This record gives sequence, structure tokens and C-alpha cells, in this order.
Amino acid sequence: MGSPHARHPPVACYDPEGMTDPIATKFSPPVRAAHQVVRAGLLRRLDDAVSSRRLTLVHAPAGYGKTSLLTQWHRTLKERGLECFWLTLEEEESDAIRFADALMVGIVEVRMGENAPLRVATSAIVNRFVKTPRDVVVILDDFQRAESASVCGFLRTLLRLLPPSVHVVISSRDRPNLGYAELAADHELLEIGSSDLRFSLEEADIVFKSVAASPLAPDDVSRLVERTEGWPIAVQMTALSLRAGSDRGERISEFAGPDWQLASYLSEQVLAGLSPELETVLSSTAILNRVNGELVNLLCNRTDGPLILEQLERQDLFIVPLDPQHVTYRYHQLFADILSARLKRRDAQAFRRLHAMAARWFAARNQVLEAVRHARLCEDDDLLAQVLDDAGGWRLIPEGKMDALITGLENLPERVITQYPRLVLARVYRLIKQGEMDAARTAYDSFRSTDFAPNLVTEVSLVGEVLAEYENAPMQLDDLLAKEALIRSLPSHDHLMLSNVYESLGGKYCECGWLERAIEPIRRALSHHQALRSLYGELFTRFLESRVVLAQGRLEEARVILDEAAVSIQNAYGPRSDLAANCAAHQAEVRFEQGAVSEALELLEWALPHTERSDGWFEVYASAFGAAIRAALATSPDDVQAVIARMRDTAHRRHLRQLELLADIYDVEVPIFAGRYGDAQAKAESVGINGLADTMREEFPVYRQVAIAASVCRIKLHLCADDHRAALGEIETVQRWAQQHGHGRLLITLSILAAQAYELAGNARNAAARFDDAVSMSMFQGFMGPFLDCRRFLLADILEDESPDVSAHDTDRFREKYLRRLRRLLRSTSVRQGESTILSAPELLTLRHLDKGFTNKEIARLLKVSPNTVKYRLKSLFAKMGVTSRRAAVEMSREQGLLSGPREREA
Repeated sequence: MGSPHARHPPVACYDPEGMTDPIATKFSPPVRAAHQVVRAGLLRRLDDAVSSRRLTLVHAPAGYGKTSLLTQWHRTLKERGLECFWLTLEEEESDAIRFADALMVGIVEVRMGENAPLRVATSAIVNRFVKTPRDVVVILDDFQRAESASVCGFLRTLLRLLPPSVHVVISSRDRPNLGYAELAADHELLEIGSSDLRFSLEEADIVFKSVAASPLAPDDVSRLVERTEGWPIAVQMTALSLRAGSDRGERISEFAGPDWQLASYLSEQVLAGLSPELETVLSSTAILNRVNGELVNLLCNRTDGPLILEQLERQDLFIVPLDPQHVTYRYHQLFADILSARLKRRDAQAFRRLHAMAARWFAARNQVLEAVRHARLCEDDDLLAQVLDDAGGWRLIPEGKMDALITGLENLPERVITQYPRLVLARVYRLIKQGEMDAARTAYDSFRSTDFAPNLVTEVSLVGEVLAEYENAPMQLDDLLAKEALIRSLPSHDHLMLSNVYESLGGKYCECGWLERAIEPIRRALSHHQALRSLYGELFTRFLESRVVLAQGRLEEARVILDEAAVSIQNAYGPRSDLAANCAAHQAEVRFEQGAVSEALELLEWALPHTERSDGWFEVYASAFGAAIRAALATSPDDVQAVIARMRDTAHRRHLRQLELLADIYDVEVPIFAGRYGDAQAKAESVGINGLADTMREEFPVYRQVAIAASVCRIKLHLCADDHRAALGEIETVQRWAQQHGHGRLLITLSILAAQAYELAGNARNAAARFDDAVSMSMFQGFMGPFLDCRRFLLADILEDESPDVSAHDTDRFREKYLRRLRRLLRSTSVRQGESTILSAPELLTLRHLDKGFTNKEIARLLKVSPNTVKYRLKSLFAKMGVTSRRAAVEMSREQGLLSGPREREA
């Protein structure tokens, strides 16, 4: 599974048409047309529902005035000072990620990438409204365009989580599948259907009076309403068709038939009253979802396109301006559908020619989705393939335009796709995103074996890199250097690809343990994310950066990076979003390293359960569970096994073998920490610690983090068995690697354990020197975590007021202040974890010598402490174990696995 740079390649901000900014008109209702009928009764029903219902559903076929009604209501809400959000939906929002992103843009005013999880949007939107004291209205217009199973699923979740102050209104031609039973049962749903939206006699009369040359007789109005059943679009078309003053009685008697037939008939009547010039403009431009003057000029071979659109608007010919400047318009959807079908039926060649012209126009402006739609409708396979290829082919996926690519590929025959290498690579990339790795590998290797143009070598390599990352293929140094060379072949302005490759390279170096090589590509990735204005991608790179600097031993820098990221996340996505949980997991790890155990536990109290439920990746799970286990060991050891069980369950559910191996290692660490060395050794054999630790000697082990953890665990096992030689040998091997690759945090742990190994060897000078190394590396950055993790292996005097011998030669006040703080922390955690029943490291050392039959004076000489100190320790451990004699203490310790190995002297 790997890290986010492998599973979530950085993407540009959501952009349905390839432009930098979203279409502003999506977030406000259409400009109010003249002669609108005020739907007073419906407006009152909508008002009443705001404070009493959670959802209003306005559903009816085309032409029933749903958008007009909600436009009127939106205006009245704004006039009353009520907060109201509007979103006009399009086909591209049928993808749940795009739908959620559009909502975030309209409500939270931030973007999310195509690969961002849906919980990011859910959390951000919910948190935006949690503290809003007044009622809020969210209107989703034309929902039928975006309706899909994934969108409905997301919306159901959002409706369930939104606070009561938020009222959602959905306008759709159909009744979307949102699960209404619970809402209806709780009287939280208002439905306005076609029967509610029909014009009354009074409303129809207003329409006729606004456009007809002379008033209609009441009987004629009644007859028209009866024949049209109050269908608003039919009433409006009737009014337009009667405007020329034709025989109303004859015309009214002809109005009959099903909705489509009636609308078609009325459309013909409307067109019949127009000049041939205007009829041609309407027929030619009705194929467009949006129309502006430039497109009118293109499709109609004119030069006065903007003026023609103004004329159509003045004549109320079912055209609606989409911006205050009246630059871009759209036709009423039913009217456009009828005109488009009419053109295709009457002149198929012109229909295809106009779509081809539109496809090229949109493609030239990087509006890929519209270009694909028109290229598909003109039934020209070569044009469709060319549009996709010119747009980048496979690059459409990491750019967040996968839906346009899929639509195009699904409409192209195999013979055409194979002629365009970028489309072949696009098909491979699509298989990767679908998780069909075997098929993707087969298709990629097959393509690599063919001849392709030299200028495609870089692109082929990039797709191969993506495939290898998703396969979690073992990485060698040559592969990493090749990736660095690949970067040099990319143009400097290609921020999308450069952010992707740089972040991937930095993550791979981090996974391999090459920290000194990871920093530069991470910083480059950040600069390209910032150029893209992709906050989401930047935050994940910040998490990666914090992991690297923490491993290097730069604790304070890691804290600053994560704290700044937390502020950005709270402002953009909310304090309880998925991103916030990911950040909190990393922050908890840093807080534990600082010795702020309570703060770490407070963060994990909400972040760990949230992370477990989220679609995360190895690094965030490792940070969250690792911090939770280490904090539990320091404060409440009885809770540790439950946390490890949750960690293993997550590993199984997410198929994360690396996380499962870390859980196995923690299973060995727990009895070591508790002093049950016999149990620890048995557990180590069952999980194969030796095999995992041996991989540390490999330049590129499969899982470097597992190799490090297993090596440290095996060093502790050597110390538990009093085998200081084996411990020092392994410490030397790991230390050499850590120094070579800049693992400052690991060097602290190795120094602490080396001090204990020299203590066991009777070399007090080296023991004190290595402990002094650990303190020196820790104190300026404020590291406490390594000492908490290794508390069972600290020098005997660290928990007492005495200091190691080296302290006498070092009077630095900062160092002494740090040591006093460390002692207080170790004692406070001992009290919190109830160490009345768990022996401290000095007590365990004393117990081992006691087991070998040494006297108090001999033990004092071996440990280089006073006989009184030995006497004090024996008194303490007797009280903890509930015994009164040396022999009873030794026997109980062996029964409980606190001691292992043969005795050298009889007690």
C-alpha cells in the first residue's frame, strides 16, 4: 500500500474544464428573467420548511419551473439576510469526488484534489456549519445531471451529519435515491412535485398578459391551462406562439398530446414566428451546454454573436444569462434538446459538422470534457482520439480529468486507440487506478515491447514508475538514481508531473532510510504543489517532511511543521477532518518524543479511532498506533495489548503487511518492558525477530522501518539475557548505518542501549560516556521518548538523585536542567503506570545479581553504587513482589519470567 505519494499522486485543484478557477456562475442562480410569475404560495411553503425540515425535494420533469422557483426564493432569502448557498450541477459532478469538491468551493471556498478522500469534504462542510447560529440554506439545482450511486451515497452521509440549522434543497427531474423513509417518518422532508408546480389559472393569465398582443378571454385561458395541465413551459410557449396574433381558438384546439409531442409542437410554433436568421442561430447553437458570442460567430459564420444573444434574450426565447455581464448563456434544457434532435433529424451532416467545430473550439481552450462530448456526438473517432491525445492522454488522470478520459476511451474502437501511444498509456493508468495491477502490468510490458517515438520515452517511464509504486516493487539505488535522471528530463513548468515525481522520490528515499537524500526532493515537491495552489498535496508532503526531520533528530523542526499544518487544516478542512486526524497522529508521535505524554494521549483519543475508520496508508497508521502503544506502556501497560490488537486488525483489513510486522515486534516489546524476559524470548522466536533483524544488513530491505524496529528489539533481548557482547555487536552494525544515513533519533536509542551493555560488561567509563552521548543528542532538541522507550535499560542511577559519573566533569546548567526534567518524567510515568507491581530497571539489575547469589556488597561493587542503595532497592522490590526474603524474590521472579538463564552461584 505504501505512502500517500504512491496511493494519492498529487493533483491540481479540481477543474472540470481545465481552467484554473471554477465556473463562477455555478455558485449563483441564473439572472432573473423578465416577466417571471411570482410563485407566492410555493415560496411560503419553502420558507416554512427552513426551520422545520432538513430536506426539501423539488422534483418534476423538464419545463416545470423548478429553477425559476428556487431563483425567486434565493433572492428573497438574501434580501432577508439569510445565508444561502447555490450550486448548479453538471454531468462532470456525477463523480462523488467532483461533486464534493464543487460543494467545498461553494461553501468552504477551498479546493480538494481528485484523489482526496470524501471524508475531507464531509468534515470541512459539516465543520463550516457547526458553529453557525442562524438557519442556512444549501440549494442543489439540476441534480439529475450529477445523480449517481456514489454521489447519492455521499449526500446521504452529509445529510445525516449536518447540524439542524442547515436546510438542503434539491431540484431534480427525478426523485433521487437518498433514502427518504427516515426523514419522512421524522417529518423532516418536504416534497414539491409537478402537481404543485403547475400554473394556476391566475398564474397562467399573468404569463399571457405579459407577452400576448391582447388579453385572452377567461375561457381561452381556462382551455389552455386544461389542455397543458398547467405545464409552465407549455404555457410560456403557447403565449409566445400566440404573440403574432394568429387565430387563438384554432391554435388552442390543436394543443394536445404527450409532453414531448406537445413541447415539440409548441417549439415549432415558436420558431415559425421567427426570422430565418434567428431560427438558424437557435438551431445551430442549441447543441451547446453554454453559448457565448464567439461560439455563435463560429457555428453560424457571423460577426455579431453577442448582439444576437442579447436579441434572443429580449424576446424571451428560452435563453438564460449565466453571468451579470450577460456574456454566457444557456438555453432551457428541454427547448435545447428538442432543437438539437430536430437538427439531427433534418440535417445529420450539419449536426455532425457543428459538433466537430465545437469540439475543436473547446479543445483549443483546454476544456476537455466539453471537447470530448462534442467529438463523441459528431461520430468522428479520429477527432475524438486526437482531442484526448492533444489533451495529454494519460496525463488527464493525475490532472483530475479521469471522467473525460474514460468517456472518450469507452467510445473508441481498439484499432484507433492503438494508433495513439498516449491513449494506450492512458488505458494502463486507468487499470492502475482501478486496482487491476496484473492487467496493467501485462498491458504496460506489452506496450514497452513495441516501437514508439523517442519523444515518448519520458512519458512511458513515468507511467512505469507509477505502476511500480502501486505494485510496491522493491527499490534499488539504481532505480532511485534513474528517477532523479527522469526528473531532469521534465520541463520546469510541468508542475503536476514534477510534484508527483519529486514527492514519490522523497518518499522512496525515506522508506529506504536515505534521509539525507529525501529532503531536497521533498522541498522541490512542495514548491510545485504551491505553484499548483494544491493545499491538499502540499499537506501530505508536509507530513512526509516531518517524518524525515523527526528521524534525523530535528524534533523541534518536526513540531513546527506539524503545528503549522494543523492550523492550515483547521482553517481549510475543519478540526475533525480526515486530514486533521492524520496530522494529529503525527503530532502525537512528536508530543511523545517531547515527553508530553498526556498531550499525545489527548490527541490520540479522537485521532486514532478516526484514523482506523479512514482510508489511510502505512505511515499514518504506524505513527498513530506506535504513539498509542508507547504512551500506553509509559502510563497504563494493561491497555497495550488492546491497542496492538486494533493495530493488527487494521493491518489485516488494509492488507498492510508492514504494519502487521510492526505489531508483531510490539508484541515482543511489551514483555521486555514489563521485565518478563522469558515471555519476550518465546514471543521473539514465534514472530521471527532474528530474520527481520537480519535484513538490517541489506542495503535495500523490503521494509526498512521493520528492520530497524526488529534490530532494536533484538538488542534489548541480548541485554535481557546479559549478552553484552552480542548487544554491542549489533549496536555497532546499526549505529554505523544510522550515522551514514543521518538517523539522529535512532542514534539516541542506540547510545542508551550501549550504555546498558557496557554497564553489564562492567565498563563504567564507557557506560557513562555512551549515556552522556544520548543526553547530548537529546537535550537541545528536547527528546524524551527514547528514554521512556528504554526505561528498563537506563543506567541504575538515572532514576535517583545521583548522576552518572560523567556528570561530575560536566557542569553545564542546561544539561543538568534537562536531566532533572527527565528524572521527573520517568518518575511521574512510573507512578501513573502503577509501577508498584512492575520493577524498575535498577531493581531488575539488582534482582539479576541477586539471582546469581551475590551479596549486597558484591552487588554494590558490580553496580558501582553504595551498599545502602542496594539495600534500598531490595526493600522496594520485596514490597512490590509481596515477599520477605531473597530466595522468595528469586523464585517468584523465575516463575513470572522476570529472570531467565542458568544461575552462576547458589543463593
